[in-house]
Amino acid sequence: MRIVTKSTFLFILIVFLFLLISCGLQNRIVQQDDNIGNINDVIMYSSGWGSYGYPITIDISTQITNENAKLLGYIQNAVNTWNNAIGRNILVLRTNIDAYTGNSFPNLYAPFQVAYKALYYDQMSGGRGGWVNNTGKDTNVIATTIFQAQNNTIFGANIRFNRDSYIFGDTTADSNTNTQYIADLESIALHELGHILGLGHAINESESVMYPYIGVGPSSFSSPTTARCLSANDIQRIRAIYPGGASANLSCMVN
Repeated sequence: MRIVTKSTFLFILIVFLFLLISCGLQNRIVQQDDNIGNINDVIMYSSGWGSYGYPITIDISTQITNENAKLLGYIQNAVNTWNNAIGRNILVLRTNIDAYTGNSFPNLYAPFQVAYKALYYDQMSGGRGGWVNNTGKDTNVIATTIFQAQNNTIFGANIRFNRDSYIFGDTTADSNTNTQYIADLESIALHELGHILGLGHAINESESVMYPYIGVGPSSFSSPTTARCLSANDIQRIRAIYPGGASANLSCMVN
């Protein structure tokens, strides 16, 4: 048995506390949105959903599908694009959330209080709630993804769409209303689902679907508002997170 002097004991205690704190920070559960970290972090969660088990079921609020039956198809197209790029079905959609809308949640991270990984509209209803009040985001933000993660692995995520400021549809076919610009739902869903899968913003790659800016209003050659085709970098990054799938099978791709 060794004799421990007072100074040695203090040294050991300090080291122990340092290890305890540092390990605690490393392993803590965090809640974050898609604006976390370095703006150049093109991969936010390199472990993806880890050993969660696939596919990941993403629910859609019936508020979305009840507004326009076509919207489900646009979101499904975005899911198919990512699954085809990965080469296996990582994401599946389910439409069974009747009780919850974005207005059910009074702050950005409140959706984690219910047992869904889901897509929600945030919209003024009955004089309460709305995008700005519910999320704390500006009106120029079209949508946001929120995460629960630990050790670089995602275990919860939700997407919230700004239905207060925008209408969602197909900008190659639909028009603006008198008060709201139309946003291309397939493009927005593709971007936000990329976040759900673990990708960050590709701030220096305007050809990437993870580029953080997109136009609104009807599409034109001079002002495109669609971003539905993955870039070569998008495919490379998503397959780095989810390796081992079949060859990418895409109808379009930006070279």
